[in-house]
Amino acid sequence: MGLLGVSSRLLSSLPRLGTICSCFQLLSPCSSTVISVVHFRALSNSNPNSKHIPDSHLELQQLLTQNKSGFKNLDNALSLFRKMLKMQPLPRDFHFCQLLTTLLKMKQYQVAFSLFREMCTLSIPVDIFTFSIAINCCCHSNRVDYAFSLLATTFKRGFVPDVVTYTTLIRGLLSQHKSQEARLFFANLIKFRQVQPNVVTFNTMIDGLCKTGHADMAFWLFTSMEKCDCEPNTVTYTTIIDSLCKRGLVDDALNLHSEMMEKGILPDVWSYSPIIQVLCSLKRWEEVGLLLDQMIHDMKISPDVRTFNILVDAYSKSGKLDDAKHIIQIMNERGENPDIVTYTSLMHGYCSQGQMDEALAMLNTIRSKKIMPTSYTYTILVNAYCRELKLDIAMDIYRNMASDGLSPTVVTHNILLHGLCQLGKSMEALTFFYKIQGLGHKPDIVTYQTLLGGLCKNHYVDKALSLFRTIECNGLIPESETYNIIIRGCLWSKKYDGACKLVDKMVDCGFSSDAATTSVLRHLLLSKAQDPTLVALYQKCLH
Repeated sequence: MGLLGVSSRLLSSLPRLGTICSCFQLLSPCSSTVISVVHFRALSNSNPNSKHIPDSHLELQQLLTQNKSGFKNLDNALSLFRKMLKMQPLPRDFHFCQLLTTLLKMKQYQVAFSLFREMCTLSIPVDIFTFSIAINCCCHSNRVDYAFSLLATTFKRGFVPDVVTYTTLIRGLLSQHKSQEARLFFANLIKFRQVQPNVVTFNTMIDGLCKTGHADMAFWLFTSMEKCDCEPNTVTYTTIIDSLCKRGLVDDALNLHSEMMEKGILPDVWSYSPIIQVLCSLKRWEEVGLLLDQMIHDMKISPDVRTFNILVDAYSKSGKLDDAKHIIQIMNERGENPDIVTYTSLMHGYCSQGQMDEALAMLNTIRSKKIMPTSYTYTILVNAYCRELKLDIAMDIYRNMASDGLSPTVVTHNILLHGLCQLGKSMEALTFFYKIQGLGHKPDIVTYQTLLGGLCKNHYVDKALSLFRTIECNGLIPESETYNIIIRGCLWSKKYDGACKLVDKMVDCGFSSDAATTSVLRHLLLSKAQDPTLVALYQKCLH
């Protein structure tokens, strides 16, 4: 079967990828074209066998080489493209490829594709490499349907796509969560022997399967690689190891890690980090130490900031603050500068242990090292001081967030509201709620539940009912817990009719009373057994 026939079967076997645009429409003339097609055909007919390289082409090559990692300004790249169009003779194909590749590195995918389309319109010669760049641009722009349309065009032009092109398409399908189509496309590549997948193709497929919840299929593909004459590499093993760790299969990950080393495939820092992380979460500290020793002394691999942060976070959460500080000391000795994640983890550890002075001092350390705190950093401190019922300090820290140019999150506000309610200052909490609303901060359902609970417990049930009625006005939907909180408030305040209406509404929404609400009803029935409203309410809740 000919190339076009096999390719047609390959493409037609895929599930439909949306509306595949017409290649003629895709390569239609750009409105910005100002130079005639005839002119370019004349230029492209210049003698290709001439050994003389024009000075303009030498200068162009030098400029493209200097900016191969990207132009500082997009306008400079576009200006160069316009200049190239006017050169006589026309620059070689690879010069245009170089420019498109540079735009790809700059992540200017739509711009690069637009220039490719203009090249086709102006009959500037394009080859399979140019098409591959355009296909890559389409995939990065989440237009994998365009990418497959271009693939069909390459076949019609007699080009033979290589493994890089097919790998790009697989990555494009996976990036758009089309894992089924990617699997079928990959299987057909092998079935029709369209191309021999290389290790990058397998790695792309395996990584995509792992990320889309098909870890078992990824492992099967991993074990099938050698049958396809393709040896797994460090990236392959690391991807599978990471997947096993995320599923909690740390012993399987350790075995695979050992197998990898026995085969002479050298691990890297990314091969160790997920195993270290899951061992830390399981508090298997001895194995953590052995793995670190193997990594640093046997394999001569230096942990990176991410690995160090895993350790600092794990030690801090386990109350091993001296070990966490020792890790930070090692980081500094090895030239790995601790970042905001490092210090925030240690701060969290201090807060968990009630060492508030040390936690607050850590904020000053962060500032002294010219590291910008995050909203999360401040929220940890606010939460810790609220737990200690030191609301004045918590509020001071909250106000200081603005000095670092940070905006509090809804979690920060919920913590402060909860703290105020815990101290019986529910009306102050309500005032604070309206104040932050006026500043443009949007509450979530937890915000309302916190306030409703505080108002009800402090006997401001009418205020709570009024607030409850505003929930849906703010685009939120009450949850089961929201209803139960306000129902309990009504019961405590002897608003039995109101509670009965709320129960009806709650049931209509598909929710039911929780154990706390039922317990309050039982307690009331014991003291007021003859109250028919309570009896009916209790039966409704049981039903």
